Amino acid sequence: MRMNLRRMLGVVLLVAGCSGAAYAANGALQFAELGKCQLESGQVIENCRLGYRTYGELNAAKTNAVLMPTWLYGSSEGMAGLFGNPATKDGAGVLVDTTKFFGIAVDTPGNGVSSSPSNSVGQRGSAFPAMTMKDIARMEYRLVTETLGLQHLHAVLGLSMGGEQTFDWAVLYPGFFDLAVPILGTPRLTSYDLEVKQIMVETIEADPGFLGGRYTRQPKLGLANLFGSLVVTSPAWRNRETSRAALGEFIQATEAPQPIDANDRMAQLKAIMTQDVVGTGPMAEAARRTTAKFLVIVSAEDHLVNPQPALEWATALGAPTYISRGECAHLIMLCDSLEVARRTREFLAQ
Repeated sequence: MRMNLRRMLGVVLLVAGCSGAAYAANGALQFAELGKCQLESGQVIENCRLGYRTYGELNAAKTNAVLMPTWLYGSSEGMAGLFGNPATKDGAGVLVDTTKFFGIAVDTPGNGVSSSPSNSVGQRGSAFPAMTMKDIARMEYRLVTETLGLQHLHAVLGLSMGGEQTFDWAVLYPGFFDLAVPILGTPRLTSYDLEVKQIMVETIEADPGFLGGRYTRQPKLGLANLFGSLVVTSPAWRNRETSRAALGEFIQATEAPQPIDANDRMAQLKAIMTQDVVGTGPMAEAARRTTAKFLVIVSAEDHLVNPQPALEWATALGAPTYISRGECAHLIMLCDSLEVARRTREFLAQ
């Protein structure tokens, strides 16, 4: 009997240790090992894993968790400044107040941290399966429920690609969370959005060093980088920030290689191009099938994600909106972070 008790105690301690590890270090990179991730295409991501970081403390009732997926090419490390105490001197741009909420920053698959073409052992490079935005949301749901053991979230929010994932969560998992804050996201890409993304894809494919994704050294992707820079801000912002005399230096710096792998970029871009939670029916009908309360934040000058579908979604629900007029456009946190952060925090505090 004593041996059985020892074994039982060991199991209890092991489970407690694993549970503690899931919530442990504030801001430290952790991984959710998900095994096989089934995709809409019928393909499977083998050895599927998601990187994530947690901030703040989960309350006893487990009702204060806020999920934030990363933006295009972004990482959970790069989002660290969006979590914290807004009362501190560095807290002006904080979206998630960690004195009240348990923040979960998740690395979107394809970013080189979570499962991606660049880090897959058996499905490396161009052999990596194509993902949809719904596939990505389903992987994140497994992280939340299987790894973190949560059965409900207070909110899901995100910027850009993270905003798109917020719409997917709302449609796939109605009732699982209370509040949704898509920032610069869209429920469905417009023809303009698709045109922009297609150019982004083709400028990568056309690079002499890309070689259909079978490169042995990273392609430079200078034109792809330059076009990406063009669409994330407004003409007024570029004219103000870069003089004619400084343009050559700006172009040289912008065309320089980026740290993210080229196949990873393609994986995320092609995933974004599948974004459509509306389907064949009216947008209002799709919106009203969701149960989360929305705060929709867009940029009037956005040249990367057309704001109109998100505003139509908000209109269908009678949801509050904030239309930023900042010239930095899609880089909204460069010139309008105070207002975006204030409105987001106030909404999450409901």
